[in-house]
Amino acid sequence: MHARAIFVAIGLVAAATSNGFAREQKERLLFDVMFGGLHVADVVVTMDQTPATYTSRLEMRTRGVLEFFQDFRADMKSEGGFVVTTSPIRTVPTLYTRSWSSPEVASDVTMPFDPLTGLSQSVERLYNPQTGAALKPEDMPWNSKRKPIPEVPDNLRAGAIDPVAAFIAARRQVLESGQTEVRVPIYDGRRRYDIISKVGKSRIYNIKDQSRELTPITSRVEPVFGFEPDAEDRMRESTGTTLFTSDERFLPVQIILGNDLFSSVMNLVAECTTDPAPCDNFGQKEPQKKTAAN
Repeated sequence: MHARAIFVAIGLVAAATSNGFAREQKERLLFDVMFGGLHVADVVVTMDQTPATYTSRLEMRTRGVLEFFQDFRADMKSEGGFVVTTSPIRTVPTLYTRSWSSPEVASDVTMPFDPLTGLSQSVERLYNPQTGAALKPEDMPWNSKRKPIPEVPDNLRAGAIDPVAAFIAARRQVLESGQTEVRVPIYDGRRRYDIISKVGKSRIYNIKDQSRELTPITSRVEPVFGFEPDAEDRMRESTGTTLFTSDERFLPVQIILGNDLFSSVMNLVAECTTDPAPCDNFGQKEPQKKTAAN
């Protein structure tokens, strides 16, 4: 599975955990990621929110067959607050960090936001995780033209927020204003794009032999700057649908992400607020099964 597709799926989960704007709320959720019927990754989402501030963290690592071929890990965190004197209420991030690593390439991004202008400045470290040697973006396999990736200009970054904060903002607009379509500008430290989300009507879904009333929110990506033409086409063709519970917690139960080339499904498998064990075991290798002696 492409790393950017995984990040889009994780972002959909971030939207789901930003419930309860008028009260304090803490959530810790564990999801599995299925691709072609195989369990390929786990995701843990942690959210701590008050009426004035938020902190959200999303951690992911590969599992099963995919882990054997590509041990990939990612961690995204956003923190900030809300401006409640505007309509709609604005989500204002103060700091976004993102890291990911594979056997041969790793990346760390730190992106603070100016408290007055809201303009963000991204600093990325790209390196070999085995040796610590610095790497260049033009040497990466996804850079087919083998040339430096152009920086997103200030005028396009102005008003754009990080991926985690963007989904928090979109969901807040939907819940508080009743909007059925929301567009949020995003800058992830390297590229600029918009997320457009549409709210569907609640209905009964059957997931894992359990019927329940869920509300669908469908999201798509609109590239703005920093994408190669073929990547732009793939992003526009990709959509994600998140099914939320219809109770006051509005928790995600299933996230479906795909295009003509792939389809993946994320399922909520544990709520760790009351029982932390499933999330505490996240990132630990499963013990090997013992076999009887011949």
